[in-house]
Amino acid sequence: MSRSKNILFIDEDKAQLEMLDKQLSAMKKRWQVNYASNKDEVMTLLRTKPFDIIAMELQVDGFEGDELLEEIRTRQPGSIRFIISESVNSENCLKFVKYAHQFITKPYQKSELIGKIKKSLRLKHIFLNERAAKGIASIEELPTMPELFMELERELSKDDVLISSIGKMIGEDMSMTAGLLKLVNSPFFGLYSKVTNPEQAVTLLGLDNLKGLVLGIHLFNSAGSNKIDFSIEKLGEHCQYTALMARAIIKAEGGSNELAEHTFLAGFLHDIGKLVLSTSYAEEYGTILSIVRDANIPVQEAEKDILGFTHAEVGAYLLAIWGFDEDIIEAIYCHHEPQRLGSVDLSPAVAVHVANSFDHELRVTNVDYAPHLLSAEWLEQNEFSIKLPEWLQICAELMEDETGEV
Repeated sequence: MSRSKNILFIDEDKAQLEMLDKQLSAMKKRWQVNYASNKDEVMTLLRTKPFDIIAMELQVDGFEGDELLEEIRTRQPGSIRFIISESVNSENCLKFVKYAHQFITKPYQKSELIGKIKKSLRLKHIFLNERAAKGIASIEELPTMPELFMELERELSKDDVLISSIGKMIGEDMSMTAGLLKLVNSPFFGLYSKVTNPEQAVTLLGLDNLKGLVLGIHLFNSAGSNKIDFSIEKLGEHCQYTALMARAIIKAEGGSNELAEHTFLAGFLHDIGKLVLSTSYAEEYGTILSIVRDANIPVQEAEKDILGFTHAEVGAYLLAIWGFDEDIIEAIYCHHEPQRLGSVDLSPAVAVHVANSFDHELRVTNVDYAPHLLSAEWLEQNEFSIKLPEWLQICAELMEDETGEV
């Protein structure tokens, strides 16, 4: 039986802590919850035992500036750190990324709070990946979420979400509309008539997918041109094809619509870390690509050698901070190494790993790069190898429909 989780809440408002204690009463068999409201109580608890999660107000009596954040990061490196704030947005998420993994809004909402704690505990191996954390913290200017993303988030949180309102919102951004229509009109979706407006696109793509697609399209469109041999356009095409093929694999295996859509989104965002690294470490990434071509090694190996972390780790870390679903984050984290997975079931991670390799096999875009090899031993051990010929045939046929060639 696993030990109970230790959780610490730090808040000057004792009435808030009392209310919080009542809200978490049902979880006390699984969680040991501690509370502190001033510096003495905080320091005593930090010295007493390790905490799995520490949630803190930014300003606590006795601490100056970022002193509390620094104390917690230094004394409790194995804890997932939450910042408690009355206002949470993409800007303060990234401002405090050096110190925090997640954010909680006040007043506390019981279901949201418990859900975030549970999700964070499941993603602990990603949040506490020191290589990725170091990489994210050292980037001077992280990508921000588009305003449209934030508007969608507010709209989708309402009880009475209207597809027409969402479609209108999307339609006001011509670049976003074009990107979504291109995706939904792909032959991979198997539609018999052309989708011509954003409302139809939203209906077919699904509300759950929409925020992630908006984020991905925004990042690809805003990445700009780098002074290195790196095509953002080709990367975008690769992510789109990987997403569509991974989705086809899941649907061929009878996966639910929700699983298929999560898989599609994971495929679409699986290389988001490359966008971040190529724009934030342009000089180093030029070196990485030179090594990849000259030594014919996989890009993630060169990234780890030069930077100390990979695009898969950085991409997963960012999406975890931004609150995406665990199976999407896991798929991005493991898309080169499915052996990192805790589960051996068919999942978005497995489908994206396979589809990523298939796309590089079916569409060779750069002969100088090493092939994206499947993790053959892991696939064999977990009885996926027998399915590969069938999956490759499905993807090849869909690719032929899409491009007219294979």
